[in-house]
Amino acid sequence: MKAPQVVMDVDKKSRMVFREGLLVDRRGAEVTVRWSDGSTDDVRLGFDGDHKLFATAAGGLRHRNHIDPVGTSELVRSSPAQAFAFALLDSSKPLSSKDLIARVADVFTGDVSALWKQARLTFETNENVKSSGKGASLKYIWVGEAPLDTISAELGAHIRGRTAMKDNTETVGRETGNAEPGGDVAPQVADGAVDGPMDSENRNEGRGSAHTAGGGQIHPAVELVRATSVSGQLPENWAGVLGSVMRNPLAAGLAVGSLSEDVLQAAVPALDRAALILQAVPRDSKTINAIDPVQLAGPEGAAALIDAADAELRGLEPANARAQELRHAKDFLIRRLLNSPSVGLLRLNTVLRATREMESPKDAAKKGEWVAEVLATVICAMDQGSWKNLSLQDKSAVARRLTSVPLDATGSRARVLGWIWRNHPADLADDMWWRGVEFDDLAAVATTPLASALESDAIASAVVKPLVVKRLTSATTRRQLLTSLAAPTALARLMDESDVDRAFDRVLLDDNIGRAWLVRLRNETQLSELAHQVETLTRQAREKTELLGKAQEAVRLRDDRLHRMEARLGEAAASTNELRESQSRQIRIDVMRALAELCAYVDGAADSQSAQRVRERVRRMAAREGLTPSGVPGRTEPYDPQRHDVIGEPPQPKTPVTVTGIGYTWGEGADEIVLVRALVERTN
Repeated sequence: MKAPQVVMDVDKKSRMVFREGLLVDRRGAEVTVRWSDGSTDDVRLGFDGDHKLFATAAGGLRHRNHIDPVGTSELVRSSPAQAFAFALLDSSKPLSSKDLIARVADVFTGDVSALWKQARLTFETNENVKSSGKGASLKYIWVGEAPLDTISAELGAHIRGRTAMKDNTETVGRETGNAEPGGDVAPQVADGAVDGPMDSENRNEGRGSAHTAGGGQIHPAVELVRATSVSGQLPENWAGVLGSVMRNPLAAGLAVGSLSEDVLQAAVPALDRAALILQAVPRDSKTINAIDPVQLAGPEGAAALIDAADAELRGLEPANARAQELRHAKDFLIRRLLNSPSVGLLRLNTVLRATREMESPKDAAKKGEWVAEVLATVICAMDQGSWKNLSLQDKSAVARRLTSVPLDATGSRARVLGWIWRNHPADLADDMWWRGVEFDDLAAVATTPLASALESDAIASAVVKPLVVKRLTSATTRRQLLTSLAAPTALARLMDESDVDRAFDRVLLDDNIGRAWLVRLRNETQLSELAHQVETLTRQAREKTELLGKAQEAVRLRDDRLHRMEARLGEAAASTNELRESQSRQIRIDVMRALAELCAYVDGAADSQSAQRVRERVRRMAAREGLTPSGVPGRTEPYDPQRHDVIGEPPQPKTPVTVTGIGYTWGEGADEIVLVRALVERTN
C-alpha cells in the first residue's frame, strides 16, 4: 500500500525545515498541500529562491532524515533491517539491493554494504516486503501498511500540527508560579528568549513556539528542557523538536545556556537522547559533562552534530559577534564529544573534522597532547580495513596533529606509530610520520615494539640513518659522543666506522686523556683487523674456487640439454606439418559430404515431395551443421549492409526494408559469420 506523501519546504543550503504538510492532490509538479498550521496552498515542487520544495513518503527514510538526522543515523546503525524497509517505503517501484544500499548511503556514511549483509535475512522476512525475480534480477517492493512505530507517530504529529510545545510552555508557566520556596524552580519565561526578528540560526516559524511577555521568542530547546525539568518526562513531540534543534546545535546551546544548573539537573535524568541539545552549552557544567554524547548519538549522529555546527558558522563573518558566540559554543561541543568515554566509537574522519581548527602553532602547543590522545584512542580501536580505506589527505592530517607532541615510549604518538607498524607497516615508511623526530626520540622508543620498525630497511635508510649521521657529526664533547655510541642496537648498528673515527678525532682533538685511550685502542684494533682480513680472504678464495667448478659443470649440462631440445624440436616440426595436412583434408571431406547429402536429398525429393517439406528438411540439415537462417520473408527490419543484399539502389543503414529471401549465418555472438546475406527490397 502506498504511504501518504508529505511536502517539505527546506532551506536549500542548510537543509533546515521551514514547514511541512500533507500532500492532498498532485498534478505533475503542481501540488495541493495542507500545511501543519491547517492552511491549504497550491505550490510547485522544485527550487524557489532559497527554498526547496519536494514530496516524499511519510515515515520513509528520506522524511526521517530531514526531521531527525541524528536519530536516523542511529536507526541505521542499530536497526539496519528497519532502515532498509523505510528506504523501500520511499519508492513506489521495485528496488534492487543495490538501489536500497544507495538510498541508505545517502543518510549514513558508514559501510552500508556490510549492514545490508547483516540485515538482509531479517529484511526479507518482513511481511510487508515482497520480492520478485532471482539472482541479479531480484527486486523488492513495499506491499503493506505504512509503518506505525513510535517515530512514525511523531512524524505524523508534525504533519498534523505542532502545538504540544506551546501547551507544555503554558503548563511550565503555571507550575512555576505554584512552586514551593526553596524547591527546584524553573527559570522565568524570559530565559532562553530570542529578542527581535529571528535569523537563519534560530528560525522557528510554524512550530508552535511560545513567546515572552516582551515579544521575544523562546527557543524550542529551552521549552523542551524546561518542560522536562518540571514534569520529569519528555513531551510527546520531543523527537521532532530534537531533530529541528539538531540542525542548529550551537544556537540551541546558546539558548539553553541561560538556564540554571538546577533546571539542567532536574531535566537530564529524563532527557535521554534529547540531552544532545545540551552539548553546545557554552559553560562548564558537571551535569552536562556527566553525559556520554557519543553513546547517545552514535558515531554517525556525532558526525552529523559536527556537520550541523560547521553549517551554522559557514558564511558568517569571523568578526561578527554572533559568529564569535557560536564559535565559543562549538568549542564546548567538540570538547564534550571528544572527552566522551565512548570516543573510541567515532570514525577517524569525524575526529579530524572536529580538530582541524587546532592545527595552528598556538593551539597545537595548548591542545596537542589531548588531540593526540583522542586520535590514539580512535585509531587503536579501528579495524585494518578502515585504515586501508582512508585517503592520503586524512592520514596526512593525523601525522600533522601528532607532530605537535613528542615521541616517547609511553606517549600517544608512539601508540599510533606502533599500531600502524603492526597493521600497515608499509605506511610507516612515509617520512610524514617522523617529522620533528630527533636522535634522542628514536633512542627512547628503540627498546619498545617500535624497535623492529626502526630496523626495517625502508625506515632505517630514510629516517634512522640520517639522524645517526647527524648526531655523530654534531657531537662536540666526549660525553655526547659516548652517550650516542651507547644507543640501542637499532641505532648503533647504523653507525659507520669511518664516521665514528672522524667523530673521535674531532671530539678528542684537545682532550689528551681521551686521545691516549684512542691510540691504544686503535693499535690493538688494527692487529685484530689484519688477522681477521687474512682469514676472510682465504675463505673467500676457497669458496670462489668451488663456485667456479660448479659453474663449469652447469655449463656442460646446459649444452647437452640444448642439443637434445634441438633434436626434439625438429621431430615435432615434421610431425606438425603432417598433422596440419591431414586435418585440412578431413575438413574438406566433411564439407563436401554435407553438400553431397544436401544435393542427393534435393534431387530425390524434387518430384515426390512438396516444396514446403523440402524447405523444412533443408533447414534441419543446415541447423545440424550449425547454420542459422537470417531474416523472415515478408518481415520488415532495419537495413544492415553486413546482413542484407538489396534489390536495386542500396538505402541508408537502418532504413526499413522487407525481407524477400532468407540468408544464413554460422556461429554465435562475436564468432558469428554471415555466409549468405538475406535478400531484401525497399519498404514502400
